[in-house]
Amino acid sequence: MSNTSANARAYLIFDPGELDYDFGPDHPVQLRRLLALMDLLECSGLWQSVEQQKRLPLRAATIEELGMVHTPDYIAAVQQLSTPEVTGISKEEREARENLALKYGFGEGDTPALPGMHEVVARIAGGTLVALRAVMGLPEGGTFNTENERPLHVFHPAGGLHHAWAERASGFCVYNDISVAIAHVLRASEAKVLYIDFDAHHGDGVQRSFYDDPRVMTVSFHETGRYLFPGTGDILELGNGAGRGYSVNIPLEPFTEDDSYIEAMNSLLPPLALSFAPDMIVSVHGCDTHAWDPLTYLELTLRGIQAQVKLVHQLAHTYCQGRWVALGSGGYDPYRVVPRAWGMLWAEMSEQALPEHLPEEWVKRWRPVWLATEGQEEEAQHVMGKDSPVADFPTTFLDRAEDFPSQPRRFSISQTNRQTVALLRQLVVPTTVRHAFPSTRRQSSLAGLFDVLHPRGTATSRTKTLETPAGQLLLRDFCPASLVERLKADSGLHAFARFPELEQQLLLSIAKSPDCELTLAHTPTGEIVGQVTLAPGDDWWDGFENVYEVTIEVSSNWRGSGLARHLLAFALELDALEDMILFAMGLSWHWDTEGLGISVGRYRKLIARLFESQGFVEHETTEPNISMEPGNILLVRIGKNVDQHVMRRFFTRLQSSPTLSGW
Repeated sequence: MSNTSANARAYLIFDPGELDYDFGPDHPVQLRRLLALMDLLECSGLWQSVEQQKRLPLRAATIEELGMVHTPDYIAAVQQLSTPEVTGISKEEREARENLALKYGFGEGDTPALPGMHEVVARIAGGTLVALRAVMGLPEGGTFNTENERPLHVFHPAGGLHHAWAERASGFCVYNDISVAIAHVLRASEAKVLYIDFDAHHGDGVQRSFYDDPRVMTVSFHETGRYLFPGTGDILELGNGAGRGYSVNIPLEPFTEDDSYIEAMNSLLPPLALSFAPDMIVSVHGCDTHAWDPLTYLELTLRGIQAQVKLVHQLAHTYCQGRWVALGSGGYDPYRVVPRAWGMLWAEMSEQALPEHLPEEWVKRWRPVWLATEGQEEEAQHVMGKDSPVADFPTTFLDRAEDFPSQPRRFSISQTNRQTVALLRQLVVPTTVRHAFPSTRRQSSLAGLFDVLHPRGTATSRTKTLETPAGQLLLRDFCPASLVERLKADSGLHAFARFPELEQQLLLSIAKSPDCELTLAHTPTGEIVGQVTLAPGDDWWDGFENVYEVTIEVSSNWRGSGLARHLLAFALELDALEDMILFAMGLSWHWDTEGLGISVGRYRKLIARLFESQGFVEHETTEPNISMEPGNILLVRIGKNVDQHVMRRFFTRLQSSPTLSGW
């Protein structure tokens, strides 16, 4: 993508009226952080207020638009509480107002009722609504002379009110601008939206809005709710009904640092984006994940926050033609962290070089403001049981490493996060996609999988001709990447990546991995109609050697031809077969079942018969993907030469997988 076109298609939404969302000088939310941000962008040359062509005008969301998410009685209550309380009202009227505030979430301190709050938050919601509609090319997203002038990326820093529920305020949030905007995109189009929330607090409000909707995948990286508001966001909050598997929560340990955070992102977001195939990405970049933030216990620096932004930008261009809306959300170190973090976001989005140093004039203007509030910040740190940072006001965009000593429990924290990610990869990433995006653990540091599976060195990549009622096919194991590049996916091959062209990219990634064996069935004219992948068990099976996962896929155009049985048998003709433990998981809720036209129970029996033909046996397990759904099945083949001690350990693992109470 050229810098010129990308820069021209990055827009920013900011309106001074949004600063009226002001809870007062003693509240954690300080809207002057937005003034500091806009000032930093101007002083750094990253934004000029006179460049109106890069600014989208916002408007207030209407009552009807807010009503797509919020209940009528809640909206009416917000409007009523937006009117300043007049003097001289009766005791009964005052009590009625207090009860109204308490009923709808305004009487508990965090989110007090504000004069005019309906109007200002409706404007914030309208800004996010305009941003999404503009990026999707929908009406009321703005009028542009050409398609190249339509926004591809939009940043709305005042947006991101992700805690508001349909019927109550919560966590400093009155209206959920994100849910309102996404709901309108879903109503106006067939788009699928990938929502990624990087705020330190779980994005509970957005998750609740779309918990049963498979067109919205919500992914939330947050500090575990064991100790932090809102107390939700467990890994087994996966969605309901058709939305099962489309809510993804990554609860990270307190004091998580950059490297562990980045590892979690890289392990989950690319495979999720590929398998979900979104039409647009909406991301929330609350920077309360920073080590200096007084309200949370995560320990990121701006290096970790920069990695978030770069990864989302990359995913947007890789999987949804660049369509990306970024929002602000939390961030309670308003002068040292928020302007730098969101300035960095805008620089990445608009593809401008990030200056190394902060402008001197900006530092001189905002350092005294920070000093005037330093005591308040230290008090907030004390309430949270945190040590106050010793660092002064920053002078560079990125943090200095010496200001952030390493955590004494770094190893154990990273290990716990790694275990969480391993479980999530099992729960929400389709098996073949996991093989294309392997974890860092490798089966052998000295040899590829070919040498491991053929230790005697007697075999080479094999081919076989298969005659079927539907025509002749060619089978080949250990397919090289060069062969996959010369083939194309059949139109019915789309079980894991949704579209044949993406399925082919997925198979190419598997072929390039030294840790995977890819067996293909293709026509003489070059259409891939089936595949079997063999790969070492993911981190879930850490501690075991010679444990491999098997997956199979056959084009919907070739089902019923007997291909699956022949292809699986061919793929498992291995020298080391009797030295291995093989397992396969049939997941009834997987997208692949939607087009089969058979019941979940029938699907389960079909998978069982197929793998039983190769010596696999069904086993019970507490592994959540299997145990939580009656249609799911785990099939295992134990090689004749597998050590009895290893076998016992394997079956013990099957029955001791973490459950909800253990996470």
